[in-house]
Amino acid sequence: MPAPPSVPDPADEFFELATEFADGERWRLLRAKGWDDFEERLAVTIGDLPVRRRQALVMLLFSLVEGLVTPPQVRSWLDAHDVGTDDGIEAVIAWLRRCRADATTAADGPDSPAD
Repeated sequence: MPAPPSVPDPADEFFELATEFADGERWRLLRAKGWDDFEERLAVTIGDLPVRRRQALVMLLFSLVEGLVTPPQVRSWLDAHDVGTDDGIEAVIAWLRRCRADATTAADGPDSPAD
């Protein structure tokens, strides 16, 4: 059953924030000016999302900040997948985990110092 009009759909709220992250120009602007408003809006929105959607957004934000993914990569991935479902959210989480693993593997390449 769809959510009543007064209750935001978590899938829509997740997608709205994720696509905002995926907009490279907007992402640069958010980081330069307007970060305070963004933080407040993110905090309010994320608190209302189901746990796995919260997890996916936090993972996505950290992946962007750490440079594990770029906004165009995120946009392309979102365009190719349905993140409006629980399976879609699980796919986002799995994709971001692979991106982290790939970055870790690349960092541990043959030229990296031994532990």
